[in-house]
Amino acid sequence: MKRVFALGLITVFFVSLVAFTQEKVLHWNLGVNPTTIDPSYATNTASQQIDHALFLGLTDIDDETLKVVPRLATSWEVSEDGTTWTFHLRREAMWSDGTPVTAHDITFAIERTLDLKLPSPLTQKLYVLKGAEEYHSGSGRARDVGVEAIDNHTVRFTLIAPNDCFPALLSEPVFYPQPRSIVEDYGTNWTQPEHIVTDGAYILGQWVNDRIILYKSATYYAADKVDIDEVYCHVIEDEQEALVMYKGGKIDVTAVGEDQLEEIKADPMLSRQLRIYPSAELASTCLPTLTYPVAQLTKPYIVRTYGLLGREKWENWDIQR
Repeated sequence: MKRVFALGLITVFFVSLVAFTQEKVLHWNLGVNPTTIDPSYATNTASQQIDHALFLGLTDIDDETLKVVPRLATSWEVSEDGTTWTFHLRREAMWSDGTPVTAHDITFAIERTLDLKLPSPLTQKLYVLKGAEEYHSGSGRARDVGVEAIDNHTVRFTLIAPNDCFPALLSEPVFYPQPRSIVEDYGTNWTQPEHIVTDGAYILGQWVNDRIILYKSATYYAADKVDIDEVYCHVIEDEQEALVMYKGGKIDVTAVGEDQLEEIKADPMLSRQLRIYPSAELASTCLPTLTYPVAQLTKPYIVRTYGLLGREKWENWDIQR
Protein backbone atom coordinates (compact mmCIF):
# COMPACT_ATOMS: atom_id res chain seq x y z
CA MET A 1 0.00 0.00 0.00
CA LYS A 2 2.83 2.39 0.90
CA ARG A 3 4.55 1.60 -2.37
CA VAL A 4 1.37 2.30 -4.37
CA PHE A 5 0.92 5.58 -2.48
CA ALA A 6 4.51 6.58 -3.19
CA LEU A 7 4.12 5.79 -6.90
CA GLY A 8 0.97 7.88 -6.93
CA LEU A 9 2.83 10.84 -5.47
CA ILE A 10 5.60 10.47 -8.04
CA THR A 11 3.02 10.38 -10.87
CA VAL A 12 1.27 13.49 -9.57
CA PHE A 13 4.62 15.27 -9.21
CA PHE A 14 5.66 14.30 -12.75
CA VAL A 15 2.37 15.45 -14.30
CA SER A 16 2.56 18.72 -12.36
CA LEU A 17 6.15 19.28 -13.49
CA VAL A 18 5.25 18.70 -17.13
CA ALA A 19 2.33 21.12 -16.84
CA PHE A 20 4.53 23.69 -15.11
CA THR A 21 7.24 23.55 -17.77
CA GLN A 22 4.89 23.39 -20.76
CA GLU A 23 5.41 26.27 -23.14
CA LYS A 24 2.57 28.72 -23.72
CA VAL A 25 1.82 28.94 -27.43
CA LEU A 26 -0.56 31.50 -28.95
CA HIS A 27 -2.19 30.77 -32.32
CA TRP A 28 -3.13 34.09 -33.90
CA ASN A 29 -4.75 34.76 -37.26
CA LEU A 30 -3.09 37.74 -38.96
CA GLY A 31 -5.70 37.67 -41.71
CA VAL A 32 -3.31 38.88 -44.41
CA ASN A 33 0.32 38.21 -45.18
CA PRO A 34 2.78 40.91 -44.11
CA THR A 35 4.22 42.56 -47.19
CA THR A 36 7.52 42.89 -45.32
CA ILE A 37 8.78 43.14 -41.76
CA ASP A 38 11.44 45.69 -42.61
CA PRO A 39 10.39 48.75 -40.54
CA SER A 40 11.46 51.06 -43.38
CA TYR A 41 8.77 49.55 -45.62
CA ALA A 42 6.07 48.17 -43.29
CA THR A 43 2.85 49.69 -44.59
CA ASN A 44 0.07 47.18 -43.89
CA THR A 45 -1.31 46.34 -40.45
CA ALA A 46 0.05 42.77 -40.47
CA SER A 47 3.57 44.03 -41.14
CA GLN A 48 3.34 46.61 -38.38
CA GLN A 49 1.92 44.02 -35.97
CA ILE A 50 4.95 41.78 -36.47
CA ASP A 51 7.32 44.74 -36.23
CA HIS A 52 5.72 45.82 -32.96
CA ALA A 53 6.48 42.38 -31.51
CA LEU A 54 10.03 42.19 -32.87
CA PHE A 55 11.28 45.74 -32.36
CA LEU A 56 11.10 48.55 -29.83
CA GLY A 57 9.85 52.00 -30.67
CA LEU A 58 10.86 54.89 -28.45
CA THR A 59 7.23 55.25 -27.39
CA ASP A 60 4.01 53.29 -27.40
CA ILE A 61 0.28 54.02 -27.09
CA ASP A 62 -1.56 52.72 -24.02
CA ASP A 63 -4.55 50.68 -25.19
CA GLU A 64 -6.87 51.88 -22.44
CA THR A 65 -5.95 55.55 -22.00
CA LEU A 66 -4.73 56.10 -25.60
CA LYS A 67 -1.89 58.17 -24.13
CA VAL A 68 1.76 58.04 -25.13
CA VAL A 69 3.90 55.89 -22.81
CA PRO A 70 7.64 55.07 -22.76
CA ARG A 71 8.93 51.94 -24.49
CA LEU A 72 12.57 52.04 -25.64
CA ALA A 73 12.79 55.54 -24.20
CA THR A 74 12.56 56.06 -20.45
CA SER A 75 11.88 59.80 -20.60
CA TRP A 76 12.02 62.82 -22.89
CA GLU A 77 11.86 66.60 -22.89
CA VAL A 78 11.04 69.28 -25.42
CA SER A 79 12.55 72.74 -25.95
CA GLU A 80 10.57 75.88 -25.20
CA ASP A 81 9.91 76.55 -28.88
CA GLY A 82 8.57 72.99 -29.36
CA THR A 83 10.96 72.04 -32.17
CA THR A 84 13.66 70.05 -30.34
CA TRP A 85 12.83 66.75 -28.63
CA THR A 86 15.41 64.82 -26.62
CA PHE A 87 14.82 61.15 -25.71
CA HIS A 88 16.73 59.01 -23.22
CA LEU A 89 17.06 55.29 -24.06
CA ARG A 90 16.92 52.28 -21.76
CA ARG A 91 20.47 51.24 -20.97
CA GLU A 92 19.41 47.62 -20.55
CA ALA A 93 17.92 47.34 -24.06
CA MET A 94 19.89 45.04 -26.37
CA TRP A 95 19.65 43.29 -29.69
CA SER A 96 19.08 39.54 -29.78
CA ASP A 97 22.75 39.02 -30.69
CA GLY A 98 23.75 40.55 -27.36
CA THR A 99 24.86 43.97 -28.59
CA PRO A 100 23.37 47.10 -26.98
CA VAL A 101 20.69 49.18 -28.67
CA THR A 102 22.01 52.71 -29.11
CA ALA A 103 20.86 56.08 -30.37
CA HIS A 104 23.04 55.49 -33.43
CA ASP A 105 20.68 52.65 -34.44
CA ILE A 106 17.88 55.21 -34.61
CA THR A 107 19.80 57.76 -36.68
CA PHE A 108 20.90 54.97 -39.03
CA ALA A 109 17.32 53.72 -39.48
CA ILE A 110 15.95 57.16 -40.33
CA GLU A 111 18.73 57.99 -42.76
CA ARG A 112 18.33 54.58 -44.40
CA THR A 113 14.59 55.11 -44.92
CA LEU A 114 15.24 58.51 -46.50
CA ASP A 115 17.99 57.19 -48.80
CA LEU A 116 17.01 57.52 -52.47
CA LYS A 117 18.79 54.26 -53.32
CA LEU A 118 16.09 52.22 -51.57
CA PRO A 119 12.81 54.12 -52.12
CA SER A 120 10.45 53.75 -49.17
CA PRO A 121 6.71 54.48 -49.27
CA LEU A 122 7.00 55.83 -45.71
CA THR A 123 9.42 58.70 -46.25
CA GLN A 124 6.78 61.41 -45.91
CA LYS A 125 6.19 60.37 -42.29
CA LEU A 126 9.77 61.50 -41.66
CA TYR A 127 9.31 64.92 -43.26
CA VAL A 128 8.46 66.34 -39.82
CA LEU A 129 12.23 66.28 -39.27
CA LYS A 130 14.33 69.23 -40.34
CA GLY A 131 16.22 68.49 -43.58
CA ALA A 132 14.49 65.13 -44.15
CA GLU A 133 12.61 66.12 -47.30
CA GLU A 134 15.66 67.86 -48.75
CA TYR A 135 17.86 64.80 -48.15
CA HIS A 136 15.29 62.45 -49.68
CA SER A 137 14.90 64.68 -52.75
CA GLY A 138 18.64 64.75 -53.29
CA SER A 139 19.10 68.43 -52.53
CA GLY A 140 20.28 67.95 -48.93
CA ARG A 141 22.78 65.95 -46.91
CA ALA A 142 22.27 63.13 -44.41
CA ARG A 143 24.21 65.08 -41.80
CA ASP A 144 21.61 67.85 -41.94
CA VAL A 145 18.62 65.60 -41.17
CA GLY A 146 17.12 66.51 -37.80
CA VAL A 147 18.13 63.41 -35.86
CA GLU A 148 21.33 63.23 -33.82
CA ALA A 149 22.86 60.73 -31.43
CA ILE A 150 24.11 62.89 -28.55
CA ASP A 151 25.61 59.77 -26.98
CA ASN A 152 24.81 56.05 -27.01
CA HIS A 153 21.66 56.52 -24.95
CA THR A 154 20.44 59.98 -25.99
CA VAL A 155 18.84 60.91 -29.30
CA ARG A 156 17.73 64.40 -30.30
CA PHE A 157 15.20 65.27 -32.98
CA THR A 158 14.88 68.71 -34.59
CA LEU A 159 11.54 69.38 -36.27
CA ILE A 160 10.61 71.77 -39.05
CA ALA A 161 7.85 73.18 -36.81
CA PRO A 162 6.44 72.62 -33.30
CA ASN A 163 4.50 69.36 -33.14
CA ASP A 164 2.84 68.18 -29.93
CA CYS A 165 2.03 64.87 -31.62
CA PHE A 166 5.67 63.95 -32.19
CA PRO A 167 5.96 61.45 -29.26
CA ALA A 168 2.95 59.58 -30.69
CA LEU A 169 4.52 59.50 -34.16
CA LEU A 170 7.56 57.74 -32.70
CA SER A 171 5.41 54.70 -31.92
CA GLU A 172 5.32 53.92 -35.65
CA PRO A 173 7.80 51.33 -37.04
CA VAL A 174 9.36 53.81 -39.49
CA PHE A 175 10.98 55.47 -36.45
CA TYR A 176 12.18 52.18 -34.88
CA PRO A 177 15.94 51.55 -34.51
CA GLN A 178 17.58 49.09 -36.90
CA PRO A 179 20.79 47.06 -36.32
CA ARG A 180 23.26 48.78 -38.63
CA SER A 181 25.86 46.01 -38.92
CA ILE A 182 23.23 43.39 -39.80
CA VAL A 183 21.48 45.61 -42.35
CA GLU A 184 24.78 46.52 -43.99
CA ASP A 185 25.93 42.89 -44.09
CA TYR A 186 22.75 41.43 -45.62
CA GLY A 187 21.05 44.36 -47.35
CA THR A 188 17.37 43.80 -48.17
CA ASN A 189 17.69 40.21 -46.88
CA TRP A 190 18.49 41.30 -43.34
CA THR A 191 14.97 40.46 -42.09
CA GLN A 192 15.16 36.79 -43.10
CA PRO A 193 15.03 34.43 -40.10
CA GLU A 194 18.65 33.31 -40.52
CA HIS A 195 19.95 36.92 -40.42
CA ILE A 196 17.60 39.13 -38.42
CA VAL A 197 18.33 40.42 -34.93
CA THR A 198 15.62 42.14 -32.90
CA ASP A 199 15.29 44.14 -29.70
CA GLY A 200 11.63 43.53 -28.88
CA ALA A 201 9.79 40.91 -26.87
CA TYR A 202 10.08 38.30 -29.65
CA ILE A 203 12.50 37.01 -32.25
CA LEU A 204 11.62 35.68 -35.68
CA GLY A 205 11.89 31.88 -35.65
CA GLN A 206 10.33 30.92 -38.98
CA TRP A 207 8.59 32.47 -41.95
CA VAL A 208 7.48 29.85 -44.42
CA ASN A 209 4.73 30.72 -46.89
CA ASP A 210 1.68 31.65 -44.80
CA ARG A 211 3.04 30.80 -41.34
CA ILE A 212 5.21 33.01 -39.17
CA ILE A 213 6.51 31.76 -35.84
CA LEU A 214 7.85 34.09 -33.17
CA TYR A 215 9.78 32.97 -30.09
CA LYS A 216 10.12 34.80 -26.80
CA SER A 217 13.40 36.74 -26.77
CA ALA A 218 15.87 35.97 -24.00
CA THR A 219 17.53 39.36 -24.45
CA TYR A 220 14.37 41.50 -24.18
CA TYR A 221 14.82 43.95 -21.29
CA ALA A 222 11.56 42.77 -19.66
CA ALA A 223 11.73 39.09 -20.67
CA ASP A 224 10.77 37.98 -17.17
CA LYS A 225 7.37 39.61 -17.64
CA VAL A 226 6.59 37.95 -20.99
CA ASP A 227 4.31 34.92 -20.49
CA ILE A 228 3.63 33.82 -24.08
CA ASP A 229 6.59 31.69 -25.22
CA GLU A 230 5.65 31.27 -28.89
CA VAL A 231 3.28 33.05 -31.27
CA TYR A 232 2.13 31.15 -34.35
CA CYS A 233 0.89 33.74 -36.84
CA HIS A 234 -1.48 32.11 -39.30
CA VAL A 235 -2.55 33.85 -42.50
CA ILE A 236 -6.17 32.86 -43.10
CA GLU A 237 -7.82 35.47 -45.31
CA ASP A 238 -11.17 33.71 -45.61
CA GLU A 239 -13.10 34.75 -42.50
CA GLN A 240 -15.45 31.76 -42.63
CA GLU A 241 -12.51 29.36 -42.83
CA ALA A 242 -10.90 31.16 -39.90
CA LEU A 243 -14.13 30.83 -37.91
CA VAL A 244 -14.20 27.07 -38.54
CA MET A 245 -10.59 26.80 -37.35
CA TYR A 246 -11.41 28.88 -34.29
CA LYS A 247 -14.35 26.64 -33.39
CA GLY A 248 -12.10 23.61 -33.88
CA GLY A 249 -9.50 24.98 -31.47
CA LYS A 250 -6.79 25.44 -34.12
CA ILE A 251 -6.47 29.21 -33.55
CA ASP A 252 -6.99 31.24 -30.37
CA VAL A 253 -7.76 34.69 -31.78
CA THR A 254 -9.31 35.74 -35.08
CA ALA A 255 -10.99 38.76 -36.60
CA VAL A 256 -14.71 38.72 -37.29
CA GLY A 257 -16.34 40.29 -40.34
CA GLU A 258 -19.54 42.31 -40.25
CA ASP A 259 -21.44 39.57 -42.09
CA GLN A 260 -20.52 37.08 -39.34
CA LEU A 261 -21.62 39.15 -36.36
CA GLU A 262 -25.27 38.05 -36.21
CA GLU A 263 -24.34 34.36 -36.44
CA ILE A 264 -21.83 34.71 -33.63
CA LYS A 265 -24.09 36.81 -31.43
CA ALA A 266 -26.74 34.09 -31.69
CA ASP A 267 -24.31 31.42 -30.51
CA PRO A 268 -24.46 31.12 -26.67
CA MET A 269 -20.77 30.16 -26.37
CA LEU A 270 -19.18 32.30 -29.10
CA SER A 271 -21.13 35.41 -28.09
CA ARG A 272 -19.30 35.39 -24.74
CA GLN A 273 -15.96 35.31 -26.56
CA LEU A 274 -16.77 38.21 -28.90
CA ARG A 275 -15.22 41.66 -28.60
CA ILE A 276 -16.77 44.41 -30.77
CA TYR A 277 -14.62 47.45 -31.38
CA PRO A 278 -16.05 50.97 -31.30
CA SER A 279 -16.90 52.20 -34.78
CA ALA A 280 -16.39 55.88 -34.03
CA GLU A 281 -13.08 57.47 -34.95
CA LEU A 282 -10.50 57.70 -32.20
CA ALA A 283 -10.70 60.95 -30.29
CA SER A 284 -7.05 61.98 -30.52
CA THR A 285 -5.73 63.26 -33.85
CA CYS A 286 -2.20 62.40 -32.71
CA LEU A 287 -2.70 58.65 -32.93
CA PRO A 288 -1.26 56.75 -35.90
CA THR A 289 -3.84 55.81 -38.52
CA LEU A 290 -4.09 52.03 -38.62
CA THR A 291 -6.94 49.71 -39.44
CA TYR A 292 -8.28 47.22 -36.94
CA PRO A 293 -11.00 44.56 -37.19
CA VAL A 294 -14.68 45.22 -36.63
CA ALA A 295 -14.61 42.53 -33.94
CA GLN A 296 -12.49 39.67 -32.64
CA LEU A 297 -13.06 36.26 -31.12
CA THR A 298 -10.72 35.28 -28.31
CA LYS A 299 -10.64 31.96 -26.47
CA PRO A 300 -11.55 32.33 -22.77
CA TYR A 301 -8.17 30.99 -21.60
CA ILE A 302 -6.37 33.98 -23.22
CA VAL A 303 -5.77 36.83 -20.77
CA ARG A 304 -5.26 39.89 -22.92
CA THR A 305 -5.69 43.58 -23.56
CA TYR A 306 -7.61 44.82 -26.59
CA GLY A 307 -5.72 47.29 -28.73
CA LEU A 308 -7.40 49.75 -31.03
CA LEU A 309 -4.47 50.58 -33.28
CA GLY A 310 -3.84 47.28 -35.05
CA ARG A 311 -0.82 46.40 -32.91
CA GLU A 312 -1.67 43.85 -30.24
CA LYS A 313 0.71 43.67 -27.27
CA TRP A 314 1.36 39.94 -27.01
CA GLU A 315 4.13 40.55 -24.48
CA ASN A 316 1.43 41.54 -21.98
CA TRP A 317 -0.81 38.52 -22.59
CA ASP A 318 -1.03 35.18 -20.83
CA ILE A 319 -2.56 31.74 -21.39
CA GLN A 320 -4.31 30.24 -18.37
CA ARG A 321 -5.82 26.88 -19.20
